[in-house]
Amino acid sequence: MEEQIFIRLDVDNVGDSIELSLLNGNFNDAQLIHNKVQENISKISLEIESLQSAIILMKGSDDILFSINKSNYKIEFLENLKNDFKTDSNFTLSIGVGQSIKESMFNLRIAKMSGKDKIV
Repeated sequence: MEEQIFIRLDVDNVGDSIELSLLNGNFNDAQLIHNKVQENISKISLEIESLQSAIILMKGSDDILFSINKSNYKIEFLENLKNDFKTDSNFTLSIGVGQSIKESMFNLRIAKMSGKDKIV
């Protein structure tokens, strides 16, 4: 069995943006933010599923965890996802990559703590 790479991506600051809209009484704005993020997370999911050997392990409202065979992993794919997501949604993505789920989660935390909008 080929070695796997695990990738965890998470939208930056979306929860805060939705919460601020709700606290300001702007339910429609909060719903628009939510819908735009959901639309683009679904788009990313389809792109991941089109990759050879990629398997989505978990998909939440603003995050995805997937694995891919190491031989099929390309950082350019992640850079394109990140750039397209930002263009389409006005939100950034932080991404953690590792040889285990734990390592990908750890690297995601580093990406977020070191300024967000990064791949670690």
